[in-house]
Amino acid sequence: MARRSDHTRDELRQMALDAARAIVKSEGVQGLTTRAVARRMGYTVGTLYLIFHNLDDLIFAVNAQTVADMRAGMEKATAGLQDPADRLKAISSSYLAFALQHPNLWRLAFEHQSSGAEPIPESITRETDQVLEQVLDGLRRLLPTLDEDALPTLAAAFWSGIHGVCHLTLTDTLKIAKAQSAHTVLDCQVNAFLGGLMPAAARQAAERGSN
Repeated sequence: MARRSDHTRDELRQMALDAARAIVKSEGVQGLTTRAVARRMGYTVGTLYLIFHNLDDLIFAVNAQTVADMRAGMEKATAGLQDPADRLKAISSSYLAFALQHPNLWRLAFEHQSSGAEPIPESITRETDQVLEQVLDGLRRLLPTLDEDALPTLAAAFWSGIHGVCHLTLTDTLKIAKAQSAHTVLDCQVNAFLGGLMPAAARQAAERGSN
């Protein structure tokens, strides 16, 4: 069993996050306990509680990293893309790809219910806002003259459809619709959504060109 002096506090924190993520990936949420994390780190549970208040605090940190990883994947997927519709499609495809590759981490991030009254940490809120900002940016580019106040609702509607496909896929509910694949359903959903916006985008482009 290692001693606390073997690693700095920051190193212990990262070790705990790595251990927790590895457990969730391999065993699911049900395998995530403070004892399991401490054992995987090679430390005592007491050491873990010097870094995190409780299991919820650790899970919040894991979820913040998960959302950060999603955001990084979306940024990579949209790099070099100029067409706003292509950017929105790439964002949605990246989100689904992450959910399919890391289903347990995805579910922990969006389905975990805190056992206490602790507020959602600013780290998660910040990362989530940056993810949604990518959607907002795509919609701004697609509809540049749209009232800024209308964008959040439009972004929420777009994101709800993407998130719904991921949830239905990971809960094995899409089989009810006899869908060929989650990507097929997602493409249909995104194309339908963007198709409804294209006439407005075309009108705005025409209006800008006539001015």
